[in-house]
Formats: sequence, structure tokens, C-alpha cells
Amino acid sequence: MRKVLLVVSVSLPNGLTLPPGPRRDYVVLAQALQATILDRSSIERSIVARLLARLFGVPAGQAWLAFRQRRAFDAIVTDGEHIGIPLALLLKLARARTAHVTIGHRLLAKKKRFFFRWLKVHTHMARIILHSTRQHELATGELGIPAEQLALVPYQADPDFWHPLPAAEERLICSAGLEYRDYPTLFRAVEGLDVRVVIGAASYWSRLPNSAARAVPPANVEIGAFDYLTLRDLYARAALVAIPLTEIDNQAGITTLLEAMAMGKAVVITQTEGQVDVVEDRRAVVRGANLLRSLAAREGVALEPNGFYVPPGDAAALRRAIVYLLDHPEVRAQLGTAGRHAVERLMTVDQYAQRVRTLVEQACAAPAATEGQTPRAPARGAALRAEEPAT
Repeated sequence: MRKVLLVVSVSLPNGLTLPPGPRRDYVVLAQALQATILDRSSIERSIVARLLARLFGVPAGQAWLAFRQRRAFDAIVTDGEHIGIPLALLLKLARARTAHVTIGHRLLAKKKRFFFRWLKVHTHMARIILHSTRQHELATGELGIPAEQLALVPYQADPDFWHPLPAAEERLICSAGLEYRDYPTLFRAVEGLDVRVVIGAASYWSRLPNSAARAVPPANVEIGAFDYLTLRDLYARAALVAIPLTEIDNQAGITTLLEAMAMGKAVVITQTEGQVDVVEDRRAVVRGANLLRSLAAREGVALEPNGFYVPPGDAAALRRAIVYLLDHPEVRAQLGTAGRHAVERLMTVDQYAQRVRTLVEQACAAPAATEGQTPRAPARGAALRAEEPAT
């Protein structure tokens, strides 16, 4: 049996006893891989890791700990390139053979480009898992990463937690998240409307400023931070979910989007450069490949319209979409049902874990060099074909 080390960007309590909420993807993934977890709190057990964390950030400390344990594992999986890059650099310097699989969220950020373009750290990333077709295009076109090292895997939601509830629908709009959110545009869109708007402007992962604090919200807007159970209740009572985004080349907003779809809610979301892979909008033309559509075609799953796209920064278009959905409950219901079906059939957390497991097994099976030699790249046909972009 393969021995896998899973490096995650959270601090976990003993025994993985977590607060009530959805099944966390890293927990399901650890179970699927039968992996040992290395979390943020592990840094406290190493003087060197603490020093590296102080000098270069926590991800560098975690990367060092994973590197030190490389000989005890067949594969190391890192849950983001913020840990994957320093680990790959250490593996490259040591010319180590351990298979390394990382999840790429936004590879083209300025401080990351140097490591890919000039240091070629991807030579020690057997697989880079991406959730966005645009990130795939940029990784191959601008960073020069071989396509066979990349795998497109849809993001996930837990449909057992995020599911329709028997709650009376209110004249309520819900929004949530911080990552690249454009709440000032949402404020302009809903100002003066006869609707209550509740925004959960919080995120465990995002370190970006809260855009909801940049402008004075209208009287019908409430802003707070909610736990999973409270957020689920808000989704259940909402007529629709609105996700306003600034222009960005990755799948910002995907967590809120899939949660809302799993709850059976109609969704209005900004169509950014990177956010084009999940929403089926019969009114909009999506540029290039659409990951969900490609996967559905291969799986034999019929997709129906599940939401509306609006242009970035266009408060008038956002307002029109909101008003239309508020005035047409039958359309809201159709979009919500279609969204729920798409998540159930194609984007569950269990499917996600199995797709990643397949990639890890492929990386381990690829011909490996001995320590002190550069590992060979996986064969072109080894990637998960179900998640390759349509051509």
C-alpha cells in the first residue's frame, strides 16, 4: 500500500474532531489516501520549522517538515502551491525522487511566477491539480509547464450537509466569502430594492481586505460572519445567492457557488476570466472550454441552466438579474434544481477525493529516479482524461 503524507493549511484538533459543518475535503481526502496528515500545528514541534515559519512564513515551515520526512513516504500531497512551491524547491535541490502532487489555486500570482519560470520548480511536482481551465491555459502558455503534469479536477461540495431544507423562502438575498469579492457593486445593485440582503463577509482562507468595508452599505444590507450551520440556514431561506467578484484569473467564489448550488438555490455570479467553469447560463457565451460541461459530456450527465452570469463591475446588469429572479420564482426553482443535480452527479467531495487519489496513484506509478537524480516526468497519457480541457 502506498504511504502518503498530506500537508494541509489548517491546524487540526487531536482526533480530527471538527465543529459541526460539511465534511472537510482534506479529511475525506486523507481517508481516501489513507494518508498521514501534517497540519500547521506540526511546526511547533520543530525548532527549525518554527524559525523558517518566522522568516519565510508558515508554508515554508510545513514544506521543510514534509521534506525531512520524504523518505518515509511514497508521495507527498500539498493542498496549495504556497506549500507546494517551497517543497518542490527543496526536493529539486536534493534531487529527490518522492512523488509530489500539489493543488494549484493561482499559479500566476507575481511572487509565484519566478519559481516556475526561472527556477522550474514544477520539475518536482509530478502532478499539479487545477480547478480552472484558465489556470490550465496560463500554466502551459505563460509558465511553460508541460500539459502532462497538469490535471483539471472540478472543485467540490458536501451535498449531505449543503442540501435543500424545508424552510420558507423569504425575499432575501444571501452572499458570502471574501476572496476577490466586489461587495460595493452588490451594494449599488440592491440599493432601493424591496429585498433584504445578508452578507457573510468572512473566510478562513482569504487574507485579502474585506471589500464590504470600502463602502457604506445601503439600509437593506446586513454584514456579518457566520458559522456553517447559520450560513446553511441563510441559504435555505434565501430566494437567491449573489456572488459579486472582481476580475481575476482563477476560480474565486467557487466555494460559495457550489454550496449555493448544492442547497438548490439560483445563483447570480460575476463572469470573470477564471470563473467560467461551473455556471450554465443560456443567455451567456462562455469563452473557450467549460470544465463542468466537458466532464458532464464524458460522464453522460445532462446539464441544464443553473444560474446567471453578469459582467465584472456592472451593477446595472447585476440588478437586472436579481430583479428578474425575484419576480420569477419558477425560474429560480428550475435553476436551483439543475444546480443541485450538477453537484450531486459531478462535484461531490467524495468524487473529488477519488479523482485526486487516482492522480496520486499515477504519480507513484510513474518511473522514478533514485535519490540524487531528477525524476522523470509522467507519461502524457497518464493524466486523468475525464478532467482534461475540451479542445
